[in-house]
Amino acid sequence: MSTQPWTPTQLPLYDISKSYEYNSVHGPFFVGKIPERKFLPCNQWIDFLGHKVASPLGVPAGPLLNSKWTTLAARLGFDIVTYKTIRSREKQAHPIPNIIYLNAHEKLDDPNEKIIQKTELPQIKEDIAITNSFGMGCPNPEYLLEDIAKAKSELADGQILVVSVVGTPREGESFVDDFARTAMIAKEAGAEIIEANFSCPNVGKSTEGSIYSDPESVGEIASRIVGEIGDLPLIIKVGWYKDENKMKEVFQAATRAGVQAISGINTVGRKVVKADGSPALGPTRETSGVCGGPIRSYALDFIKKARKIIDEEKLGLTLIGVGGAIEPEHFDQFLDAGANVTMSATGMMWDPYLAIRWHKK
Repeated sequence: MSTQPWTPTQLPLYDISKSYEYNSVHGPFFVGKIPERKFLPCNQWIDFLGHKVASPLGVPAGPLLNSKWTTLAARLGFDIVTYKTIRSREKQAHPIPNIIYLNAHEKLDDPNEKIIQKTELPQIKEDIAITNSFGMGCPNPEYLLEDIAKAKSELADGQILVVSVVGTPREGESFVDDFARTAMIAKEAGAEIIEANFSCPNVGKSTEGSIYSDPESVGEIASRIVGEIGDLPLIIKVGWYKDENKMKEVFQAATRAGVQAISGINTVGRKVVKADGSPALGPTRETSGVCGGPIRSYALDFIKKARKIIDEEKLGLTLIGVGGAIEPEHFDQFLDAGANVTMSATGMMWDPYLAIRWHKK
C-alpha cells in the first residue's frame, strides 16, 4: 500500500457539499482536458456479454447520474459505463449529506465498530473512504427514456452502456412486478445490458438492499426480469458474503433464472457517526455504505471466492469486480483474482485520469 502523500489535480467530479439534484444538473465538475487515447485494434477487444469492448475497465452504478456523467466517464477511458440505478417512478434522493469522508481503514473489519466521519480529504490516496448515501433517487420515466438513449448514442465503438434497475416496495403493489417494469423502461430506452441492483445498503431496512442474501428472492426476481427483457443480458449486483455456502446457493439460483453475470461488491454497510457519536447522516440513516480503498480487501476476497464457485459449479457466469480500485494496478489485482472485467466508482470520482493511466501503462 502506498504511503506517499497525495495532492489531487482537481476537486472530485461530485461536489459533496451540494445535493444530489444539484450534481445531476450542474455536474460532473471536470476542469481538465480530455486525454488522447489510442484504442487497441478491434481484434484485440474483449467479449463482454456478447458485446465487443475495447478494455475490461468500467464504472459501476453509483456515480454516473445521467448521460453527462456516462459520456465523461467513457471519454476518460472507461469502456463499460453503468447508468445510475433507475426506478419505475420518480423518487427524491436522500438530502445532504450524501457523501462524507470516513476514517475506515482500521475499524472496517469489526462489523460492530462505528466508522467515524473525517472532515478533510485524506492525505494518502489509498485511505480515501467515503459514504455513498443517495437512496437511489430517480427522475421520471419520460426523462429516463430520453436521457438513457442519449447516453447510449454518445459512446464510441468498443464501449457499452449498462443500465442499473431496482424495484420499489409500494403498498398494494408487487415488488417483483415493479422490478420487471423498471427493467422494461431500461430496455425501451435502448439499454443493451441490464443490471438488477440487489444490494444497496443505503435504503434503510427496505427489502431493496438485502435481496442478494436470499437465494429464493434472487431466483424469483431475476427470473421475472429475464422473462420480460428476453435476450438482453442480465447482471445482478451483490454485496459481500460472510457465508460462502450462501454465496454458492445465490449464484446457482441466479444461473437457473437466466442471469449471465454477477457484479460485486456493492460497498460495505456500517454505522457511520460524527466525532461525538451522533449519526453522521442524520437519525434516519445510521447505517451507510462504505466505499473506497479500505473495502478493496473485501472485494478481492469476494472475487476469489466467486471465481472458485463459478468454475467448480460450471455456472458460466461473467464476473465483474468492484470495490476499492483507487490506482491502476488495482484493476490488475481484480483481473488476476478472477474477474472478467473490473470497475471503479470512488477512484474514478477522485482521480478522473485513473483509467487513462491504466491504458498508458
